[in-house]
Order: sequence, then structure tokens, then C-alpha cells
Amino acid sequence: LIKDEPKGEKKDSKKIKKKSKKRSKSKKSKKTVEDAVAKAAASSQKPETDTISPKP
Repeated sequence: LIKDEPKGEKKDSKKIKKKSKKRSKSKKSKKTVEDAVAKAAASSQKPETDTISPKP
């Protein structure tokens, strides 16, 4: 019967979850990707395209 309350709650939590998830994910991904690229370039001097390839 209470349709508006759960809908609003779900939307709100989804919005907040998505925002924080996206924020931490992109931050983490950027760091790890940069680290991997730097490590690969330093250790095996592979072409940058090789390291960027697996990027989604």
C-alpha cells in the first residue's frame, strides 16, 4: 500500500550507493591502472597500448 515511501527510499539509497561506488571505483581503478602501466613500462618496457588494451 505504501508505494511512495519505499520507492523514494530505494531511489535515494541507489543514487548515493552509485555515486560513492563510482567515485571509489574510478579512483581505485585509476591508481591501479597507472601503477600497472608504470610497473609494466619500468620492468618490461612494453608498449603502452598493450597495457591499456585490457581496459574495459
